[in-house]
Amino acid sequence: MLQKIDKKNYILFYFIIFLILSSIHNSNLKLNNFFNVKKIEVLGLDKKNSIILEKKLVSLIGYNIFTLKKESFNFMNSLNFIKDYSVKKIYPNHVKVFFESAEAISTIKYLNELVVLGNNGKIIKLENLPTNVPKIIGTKNIKKAFRTLKMIDKSDLEIEKIMIIEFFPSERIDVELRNKKKIKFSTNLSVDNFNFGSKLLNDDEFNKSRIIDLRIPNKIITYD
Repeated sequence: MLQKIDKKNYILFYFIIFLILSSIHNSNLKLNNFFNVKKIEVLGLDKKNSIILEKKLVSLIGYNIFTLKKESFNFMNSLNFIKDYSVKKIYPNHVKVFFESAEAISTIKYLNELVVLGNNGKIIKLENLPTNVPKIIGTKNIKKAFRTLKMIDKSDLEIEKIMIIEFFPSERIDVELRNKKKIKFSTNLSVDNFNFGSKLLNDDEFNKSRIIDLRIPNKIITYD
């Protein structure tokens, strides 16, 4: 009789252990699901590009918000309409992605087509070609164009006042402004060269000249 009671107690004990373990498992499962990403919000882009991003980000729905790392969004670095982005996690299951759209900084003829260069260092696609950015002529070298635009951006020369940047085989350039004035720069361009050109444009002695020629080192030649 005693053996039967012991056997029943063992069965009851294991049944209770089973229930406890099942409850713990189900609780963990519910807790994990609680932190699964349910919504990803795209902010800062126009409607068209927002839809594109939302479709690409939908694959991250269901991920645990704690395991969602910056690397999960690396694919966005290849998108040419984005300049920068940041990710904000809103616990328990909401993610906001803030975007800065790429903007046009120049146009250039490339592969027999006029393309737009963006401030993200990439060729960007726009519905209409911009008319308020410099046009680069005389070269099809995209890297050279970006390198020059970057120097101008760092200088005191206001890029929005430039109409044409013309490259020559000798590696020098002419910068024609929207007021029809022109600066002829020498080779081995630097930010200092552009700063000097900008200074002359604001100098009473030189700002009335139509052309400022800086091709010869340490000399300033002007043409009215």
